[in-house]
Amino acid sequence: MAMFKITSQEAAFISVMAALIYVATSIAIPMPRPLGIWHFGDIMTFITGILFGPIVALFASAIGPTLFDIWNPIHGSAYVVYAPATLIIRGSMGWILGCLRAVFKDKRQISEIVAMVVAVTVKNFGYFFYDYYLYGPVAYLDLITFFPADALYILVTIPLLKTLRRLINRDYIIPIGRRE
Repeated sequence: MAMFKITSQEAAFISVMAALIYVATSIAIPMPRPLGIWHFGDIMTFITGILFGPIVALFASAIGPTLFDIWNPIHGSAYVVYAPATLIIRGSMGWILGCLRAVFKDKRQISEIVAMVVAVTVKNFGYFFYDYYLYGPVAYLDLITFFPADALYILVTIPLLKTLRRLINRDYIIPIGRRE
């Protein structure tokens, strides 16, 4: 059986991006339970998945937000109950973003928008089911409030990606096809 290996470069990217996702998640607007918080962590998750691919995005998107749920500077351990779900849901979100970032070979921006929409749909339904388990039918509020916020995050991410690409002078930090 072949063992899965992460390169030292990927490990460094995972560490940096997990930290950035944690910080972006800390820039938050608390909502009443079960709605959690609105935060900028999703924007950093989008950027990580699209620029770095599935391996870095899987781990960074799982680690950063889960650490936030375990302890954060604003609310302490108030969201620790979400840590197990966050690890799986947000890790899946990163993996999906990385895998779908070039689903349409000649239409990069469309691929990236599709990747973001699919990823937030999986994320939102994942948290809906977890909240339903914790709080019951009030969890339907998740679906009403999360999708509009995610639409805003996607709209912010598109020009931000364009600017970042101009600054780094390339489309991807880890190229398409490498480890996908």
